[in-house]
Amino acid sequence: MFRNFCLSIAVLALLSGAFPVADALAASPLITVVKPGAKKDAVSLARLNATGPNGRLFVQTLTRDLELSGWFTVAQNGSVNVSGTVADAGGGIQTRCDVSWAGKRFGWARVSSGQTEVRRQAHQLADEMVKQIAGKKGIAQSKITFVNRRGANRADVYVCDANGMGVLQLTRDNVAAVGPRWAPNGHDIYYTSFLHGYPAIYRINQTGGYRKALAPFRGLNTGADISPDGSRAALILSYQGNPELYVLSLSSGRIRRLTNTPHGAEASPCWSPDGRCIAYVSDATGKPQIYVVDVASGHSRRLTYKGTENVNPDWGPNGQIAYATKRSGYEVAIMGASGDGSSRIIPGPGGECEHPSWAPDGRHLVCSCRSALYLLDVEGDPPVRLFNIPGNWLSPDWSDK
Repeated sequence: MFRNFCLSIAVLALLSGAFPVADALAASPLITVVKPGAKKDAVSLARLNATGPNGRLFVQTLTRDLELSGWFTVAQNGSVNVSGTVADAGGGIQTRCDVSWAGKRFGWARVSSGQTEVRRQAHQLADEMVKQIAGKKGIAQSKITFVNRRGANRADVYVCDANGMGVLQLTRDNVAAVGPRWAPNGHDIYYTSFLHGYPAIYRINQTGGYRKALAPFRGLNTGADISPDGSRAALILSYQGNPELYVLSLSSGRIRRLTNTPHGAEASPCWSPDGRCIAYVSDATGKPQIYVVDVASGHSRRLTYKGTENVNPDWGPNGQIAYATKRSGYEVAIMGASGDGSSRIIPGPGGECEHPSWAPDGRHLVCSCRSALYLLDVEGDPPVRLFNIPGNWLSPDWSDK
């Protein structure tokens, strides 16, 4: 079945996510580490006077952003205090506030219009608090893309804020669509669609304002991931007969083949943060496992040996690779790229957890589990459901910025 995937929409979907289910084999157990969670500072918003619906939306957004950051809890009394006013202003919001903690402070003043800008303003404040108080990178201004599958041949691409608010449908094509991935610019999304009856890669912006085909090759075109410098795309093509990993220059259109596995197929490429390597999945040994190829030399090496199937790699800013590993079911694991075999499970909400994607802080992950999207925390905080909208939500990808 895997060898004939270019003829099947169902198998195309599997290539963008999990590979075909293999027979269970005995394997060494992965380590599951349950941590107590990172130390958190309590933030009080009691002295932040918010009026009007947009003022209340600002506080609601800020509260969720701070709690999902992993560094704060919001309480009536806290070691961090946010005071000031948040008021409706001409269909938008005007904010003047002061953030104080441990003898330090900073002021914050913004004027924005429209609900989207109200949320964005709250995201900006949350990230500034994470930066100045915790000394860490915030994630509130980043976004997540994903698909909602409504049957084997119907799916559409969506985006939302990192806290699950502002869900926006980008495509309304009523055809199979899989594997959306952000470009490094934080504006464009690449995904595979049967828009014209065959699998092709498209680029669409985060508002759905334009769409353009990327790879015009015959056969399968899927799995596009853009290099950190924005100059190249790693993708899976079958125009030479077998699904293989290629690198496409976005400026010249020239391609270079990186794998040659006549008795296997490749899928799910992702770039290393320095752009020198690509992690990908291959079933060349009979079962899907994760490999890394050095782009300059073309030399590949196998990374995973534990688990009957290892799929969906995503290379994070911390140098760790997150992936889905099949034991009794799929779980999210992380490992270094050294190939020393060490890895650990990141506890999820239970059930099948797949398609992990790193947040730009290198601490959080988003994954799909039982048709819902969850945020996972490698520091030990419990999983959080991203939103509670009915649907079959799959294949999330977190933007780099």
